[in-house]
Amino acid sequence: MACAAQIPVATQPAAPAAALKAATLEDYASQVRALEAVAAACAQKASACVLPDGISDEKVTVAGGSFTARYEWFSAALDSAKKLPDAARAAQMQEAEQHLKADLADAQGSTAAGVDFSAARQRANAILDGREFATADQQSLWDRLLEWVFMWIDRALMRMAAFGSRAPWIGPLIEWGLAAVACALVLVWILRIVRRERLRLRIEAEQRIEVTEERVLNWMREAEQYAARGAFRDAVHCLYWASIATLEGRRLWHPDRARTPREYLRLLDSASAAGALLRRQTLAFEHIWYGLRPAREADYDQALRLHQELRAA
Repeated sequence: MACAAQIPVATQPAAPAAALKAATLEDYASQVRALEAVAAACAQKASACVLPDGISDEKVTVAGGSFTARYEWFSAALDSAKKLPDAARAAQMQEAEQHLKADLADAQGSTAAGVDFSAARQRANAILDGREFATADQQSLWDRLLEWVFMWIDRALMRMAAFGSRAPWIGPLIEWGLAAVACALVLVWILRIVRRERLRLRIEAEQRIEVTEERVLNWMREAEQYAARGAFRDAVHCLYWASIATLEGRRLWHPDRARTPREYLRLLDSASAAGALLRRQTLAFEHIWYGLRPAREADYDQALRLHQELRAA
């Protein structure tokens, strides 16, 4: 016995720690509510500040994991509350109740979040397993080609930047070169617009000439028909308007059927060949048409000759 008493306490093997009590979230909630009732009773009188039997640390299992619930702090709070005045004891127990409620809320909230996250993860996995996502990570040949081109451009720019640090003149040269290319492109664009506009005007002029020629031919056909019937006065009238249509086709004036024959003469230079011919034809036409004079075949032949000379002038 004496020898046994001389053995140091430190050398004695430690007793194994007691295993934690397993509990569910419902068990943990019931125990927390019981402790809240103890805290409320302790706040009323000091004799009630006693930890109930059966309260021990526990390992609570929840969905997606577990946590350990320890109550040493609550037991220490009860022991200290016994020695405090009523007001201080009530305040300390109120803090203990808030602590218990916060722990319970955290446990319930983390469990709900874990359940929600697990369900959301399962739904996401089900969606990603669909056929439409079977090739989502694969790149097409076109994508790989574009990636290679962009990488080549990036490497070229990096080499150009490194070269520019050794040759300061390369920067201004590139700037002026780009400006020259931009000016050249603008000039080409302007030339194309001018060329297109010229082509449009040419096409419109050709169309106008075709329309004018058609009008002239119509007047001449009517003149021939009148002459064939012996209506030379109407034939001379048609030949005059055929000459007017010919000059309109040359864009010497804008068409206006309200003009008089003398107004047409004032629009032309009297010294020009076309002006002299139109004057002779106008005088003969006015003498016959507005003078109400009968016309003969010779008058028709003269009007036809003047018209043909006017077209050739």
